[in-house]
Amino acid sequence: MSGAQDAYGQVYDDQRPPHEMTHELLAGAAGFEAMRMYEHHREREGIVEHHELGKELLAGFAAAEIDKHFEQGRFGHLDRREARRLAGQQADFLWQQQYGRY
Repeated sequence: MSGAQDAYGQVYDDQRPPHEMTHELLAGAAGFEAMRMYEHHREREGIVEHHELGKELLAGFAAAEIDKHFEQGRFGHLDRREARRLAGQQADFLWQQQYGRY
């Protein structure tokens, strides 16, 4: 997860100016944040791991993170649809790293 965690730092900790962001960097950060949010949600609610529900929640968290960034107006030079697609892929990749393939 270190690549996604690095992307997270660059986006969420403002280590890189918004005009230098790429779809891939934003997607990696959003995917990492989605995984973080999912883990926190699971711990808080005491939810036992359930593959289908977990993947749906994770995809929703990733899309919401992308939308949040675009609504803040920081990434107008990027395509929202492409960023959402890549964030979903990144979240799925992180899921597979954490929980293995289904």
